[in-house]
Amino acid sequence: MPRALRIQDPGFVHHVVSRGNNKEPIFHNDEEIQTYLTLLEYARKQYPIKIYNYVLMDNHIHLLLEPQEHGAMSKFMEFVQKEYAKYYNKRYNRVGHVFQGRYKSFLIEEARYFFACMRYIDLNPSKAGIVEDPNLFSWSGHRALTQGKFETLLKIDLHKLYEGLGSTDEERRMAYRGFVMVNQDELDLLNRKAGVLGSKEFRQSIKIRGVKGSDEENE
Repeated sequence: MPRALRIQDPGFVHHVVSRGNNKEPIFHNDEEIQTYLTLLEYARKQYPIKIYNYVLMDNHIHLLLEPQEHGAMSKFMEFVQKEYAKYYNKRYNRVGHVFQGRYKSFLIEEARYFFACMRYIDLNPSKAGIVEDPNLFSWSGHRALTQGKFETLLKIDLHKLYEGLGSTDEERRMAYRGFVMVNQDELDLLNRKAGVLGSKEFRQSIKIRGVKGSDEENE
């Protein structure tokens, strides 16, 4: 299949999705999830990147990332996926792929889709029937964003749009929680190939960039 060009410049936010091979579980217990979170935090120190939200489900992950240097996201994801695959295969005395191909990513137009992607990520456990309230799910950024609780090994960065929700931490947390629980806008972010999520004008501006500022990625 043809390769898709992926913008890797600083200043662009990406919704990243990666699934287990054959949709099989990649996490069986808390220890494995904590290992993946540790790898994310370690990789961020090696490859400058901001992490605005995440959720780790049993057979797939969602991340909302913004690289701070050209190409940082691909290096970041390659490190995390390869290191976790090595850990997982050794743990279960197995060989072969842990993840289903390379990760998918959607470059998003922040003004229109940032909060929609945040909400989509937060509500994954609820839509899967695991919890009714996303605050009851431990392995996502939702508690940090709505309660200020950083209970996991991964630090959440606060995007400028999130910080604009209020003048105090409490105002921002309340406003964000209300948006997640009340807003009914839906985006079908998974039935797409890796690409750009935004208005016609935004997509055109990305197209004009051409190959410059991009790398190649299998879809």
